[in-house]
Amino acid sequence: MKATLLLFLLGNISICLAQDSEYEPTQHLQHDFKSKKNKKTFDLALEGMVGVSFWSDFIAVNVGGPSLKLRLTDDLAIGVGALPSLYRYQGRMGARLGVSPRIDYKEWVLIAPFLHMDSRDEWVFSVGLGYKFNH
Repeated sequence: MKATLLLFLLGNISICLAQDSEYEPTQHLQHDFKSKKNKKTFDLALEGMVGVSFWSDFIAVNVGGPSLKLRLTDDLAIGVGALPSLYRYQGRMGARLGVSPRIDYKEWVLIAPFLHMDSRDEWVFSVGLGYKFNH
């Protein structure tokens, strides 16, 4: 009878101790979980850019429009985009929608806009530098 009571008490004590113990994952498993949690699989954001481009007898203020970019690293991307532009060409002012290849490095953008001049049926090329907001 004493042996049964002793086994009963030891069993209850071990159950109580087992319920009070906390599970702590190893640092290795915890590290892997955190690194998987922080990986981005999809990135969607609005981005603004303003730039200035120029060439022979041509200067333009360009605003970043929609663009398609391939992100190579966290800081570097290449792409092509539309650039609404206010320009001065051969003494005349105007506004045009240009298209430009672009190289993005951190908050800076190297642009090379092409604008079509309808009245002359010609393309005007320029090179410039822009700054991104909301980077």
